[in-house]
Amino acid sequence: MDQKEKHPEDLGLLPGVGLTSLATLMFQVALTRIFSVALWHHFAFMVVSIAFFGYGASGTFLMIIPKTRCTRPGLSRLAFILSVTILFSYWCSNRIPFDPARITWDRYQWIYLLACYAVLAIPFFFAGLILALVYTHNSDKIGHLYAWDLTGAGLGCTGIFLVYSRVGEAGSVLAVCLIASLASLVFSAGGWKLNLVRFFWMGILCVFLVTSPEFLNIKISPYKTLNVALRYPGSRLLETRWDAAGRIDVIESGAVRFAPGLSLQFHGSLPHQIGMCLDAGKLNAVTQFSGKREEIAFTEFLPASLPYYMLGTPNNVLIMEPMGGLDILIARYHGAKKIVTTHSNPLFVRLMMGPMKAFSGNLYGDNVDVVQEQGRSFLLRAPLASDVIQLPVTDSLGGLSSGLYGLAEDYTLTVEAFKTYIGALTPDGLLSVTQYLLPPPRHEIRLAAVASAALKAMGIKEPERHIAAIRTWGTFTLVIKRNPFTIPDVQRIKAFCGRLRFDLVYYPGMVRAEANVFNRFPGPIYHDMIEKVLNPNKREAFYEEYVFDVRPVTDDRPFFYHSFRMDKVVPLYRAVGNKWQLFIEGGYLVYLILLQALVIGLFLVALPLKKARLSSSWWLMVYFGLIGIAFMLTEVCLIQRFVLFLVRPAYAFSAVLFSVLVATALGSYHSPTLTQTLTVEARLRLQDASGQRKGLAPKLSAGRFRRRLTYLVAAPILILAYTLCLDNLLNLAMSWPLIVRHGVAFLVILPLGFVMGMFFPVGVRILSLHSESTIPWAWSLNGCASVVGSVLAVVIALSYGFKAVLCAAALAYALALFILFAGDFSYHWDKDYT
Repeated sequence: MDQKEKHPEDLGLLPGVGLTSLATLMFQVALTRIFSVALWHHFAFMVVSIAFFGYGASGTFLMIIPKTRCTRPGLSRLAFILSVTILFSYWCSNRIPFDPARITWDRYQWIYLLACYAVLAIPFFFAGLILALVYTHNSDKIGHLYAWDLTGAGLGCTGIFLVYSRVGEAGSVLAVCLIASLASLVFSAGGWKLNLVRFFWMGILCVFLVTSPEFLNIKISPYKTLNVALRYPGSRLLETRWDAAGRIDVIESGAVRFAPGLSLQFHGSLPHQIGMCLDAGKLNAVTQFSGKREEIAFTEFLPASLPYYMLGTPNNVLIMEPMGGLDILIARYHGAKKIVTTHSNPLFVRLMMGPMKAFSGNLYGDNVDVVQEQGRSFLLRAPLASDVIQLPVTDSLGGLSSGLYGLAEDYTLTVEAFKTYIGALTPDGLLSVTQYLLPPPRHEIRLAAVASAALKAMGIKEPERHIAAIRTWGTFTLVIKRNPFTIPDVQRIKAFCGRLRFDLVYYPGMVRAEANVFNRFPGPIYHDMIEKVLNPNKREAFYEEYVFDVRPVTDDRPFFYHSFRMDKVVPLYRAVGNKWQLFIEGGYLVYLILLQALVIGLFLVALPLKKARLSSSWWLMVYFGLIGIAFMLTEVCLIQRFVLFLVRPAYAFSAVLFSVLVATALGSYHSPTLTQTLTVEARLRLQDASGQRKGLAPKLSAGRFRRRLTYLVAAPILILAYTLCLDNLLNLAMSWPLIVRHGVAFLVILPLGFVMGMFFPVGVRILSLHSESTIPWAWSLNGCASVVGSVLAVVIALSYGFKAVLCAAALAYALALFILFAGDFSYHWDKDYT
């Protein structure tokens, strides 16, 4: 490398690294959003995670071809290639006919899946190549370089949401291409030929950004709800909107007949409805309403009317995530005096108060208080004594859903959440939760288990006296009362079900013969299972024997829709008629993703083994693997821990990831204080050995160096402290204003992130003094381990909870520190430098 290229302080190198990382992180998050819409969100997790192995492949490439030069023009060309390959990979992946809904019967889908991996890995490969080259040839300034890398990534995780909300999916990809082109320009503005091509390319991107050509439109699976609804005759797409929380499509279709569990005793016609589809999946509806009560008489025939039938006219009603507002209509029909609604996605509110305002009869205006945050966080912040709290059905075609939500965290359906809801009820208040029936029974049974566990945790000795459940032809409704159900309550429930031909599932003192009367199964399976869940003498035996996991979920393990058990795979396969369709759900796929990650990672790491010859520094390779896994385990847990605290999941993800990356960038920037003494004294020893310096150079003993690293021990200690104390600390600040809570989040994350940011640059600096040529291999191993760590975090959380993930992260950091402290450092030092 030329002398003039050596110094990273030269104008352009540091910003170039930052812009490269900015573009890469934005592209990664954009792909996650795009595949969440085109496929399902856990397939997005799978595809993007594996594609990120392109980072690891870049290090492997540099180990196999070590003479790759690191010059400014070379970096500029690589950044330009990155810009081109981002758009190319997006276009190709959009044309590959991979569809997870067909994977169980179409053997070619596995080939298409591998093609998606390969195509999407290309831009990550070139981004990784840029960073690996810079780190390898500027290892003496690794702290500042890595800080710019992390800062760019931190800005990327917030910037992509701003871009996405304005220009949508394809537009966000084009914006990322422009940023990568800007990185190319910053690395080196020289060369008229490259500039001509570069500015021509940027012009094309700008034209595409303005005109939105059709060939860049996202291709959505034909099996997703949006396309199913649009295939109805006369269907049409009215409007599409985006923001950080997702995409909403407004449609007119015959499929939009939203009245979940409507009694067959209703012989009228439903009002005209317009559909609203979230991320091309969840389809809800807005009902036309002009203010006349008789227009919404059908709501009296819905199972969600049960609480009103029992209570009469309630004073205060809280409805969580009403989306199109059907449950608001139910409350208004029954004369509710005050209605409060909570919304985690502000797009629905903007649509209902904007284009849908006249059509819905100003549903969100009159007598309705709109709160734009999750219902649970609202109750924790501002407790409201409610007569009725409703968690409604949100998906019009939920009965047709493939159930692809096994990896989705849901903090609204945990034991702690139910404790909050029940605690917010008046003494005779009712909590009502309605879901679609999705045989075989699992989610419905877990609802009863969660309710029972919440009541038990509140000190109620007989939870079974506070729970009732009914069933329609397609829905299941669970009702929890703060006080025990009385005989008049039970009589009202029986009268409601008898009039509307709904089936009783459970009430205190119910006999088995009363179940399964109108909408018949081969037996009263729902009654039998819930009776076992609520019976303390039968509960544990039922949990152990049942093929699904229906134990209550908690905030530490909030995967309500994950019900699969690895120890029951064979019995379940036989129970569903030797078919694999049920196994397409996320609970099993995550293990497949982990296996893929391990195989690909080991392959990439093993490729350069012969060239590496790491007889003196193999232990540092293990170190880089451990810190990659530990970083991702910690990052995933911190994001999950702050979702409830910061109200809106999408914004919480952005804010926490930004805080983690910026905090680690600060730590990386200050990491030279750990390694500069090591570097200076190494050079002095080299001068002594070559006779260039007379006299005795100061000796840096292994013990002295270890003492300089002692405060890295704060990382595992802080992680364990967060495991024990973080929830209580956040609960104390839950009632504070949102902007203050964002500040609290950053300050809480700062100490841990600061220390975590030092591990990688310290490792690179030490490795550079032992075997600088193997830095690309360390980069490869760290990248592969990071991918494995992100998947491993989900696997551990599904089985043991997020606290176990944090404990695993603390262990990984502790092992990494053991390598630094206990490695035969003095031996290698003397061998290399004296």
